[in-house]
Amino acid sequence: MNDDLYLEYLLQMGAMSPDEEKLARRQARVDALREKSMQTPTGEMVGKHYVAPSWTEYAAQLGNAFMANKAQGKVDQQYGEFNKTQGDAIRKLQERMAQRRAGNAVTPSAPIPEDDEEMRSRYGGWYSSGY
Repeated sequence: MNDDLYLEYLLQMGAMSPDEEKLARRQARVDALREKSMQTPTGEMVGKHYVAPSWTEYAAQLGNAFMANKAQGKVDQQYGEFNKTQGDAIRKLQERMAQRRAGNAVTPSAPIPEDDEEMRSRYGGWYSSGY
């Protein structure tokens, strides 16, 4: 695949890599846990008597809020790392495209740079360095 087309595809479609999908799933779990911690425990009517919620229900609500907050911190850190690596990969791709436009293209007989291996492992079959 042509690098120009690949970069255009990334920018227009906002392609989600497997790592990004995993982070989105983790974020959804954190959101569900946070939503669960926002629900106030309610009592029930048993016959003509009202039975108030147990103190353990309130403790569980606090525990859910704490765990959601802790998990959100980890997800934020992982998103930051992911965005940094993705930005680095796009910058490398842009640099390589600029070299090709300037006439400094890498010949097919040249060894494959290490960053190409990294990009192939990250993007699987979607990445082609043009060799």
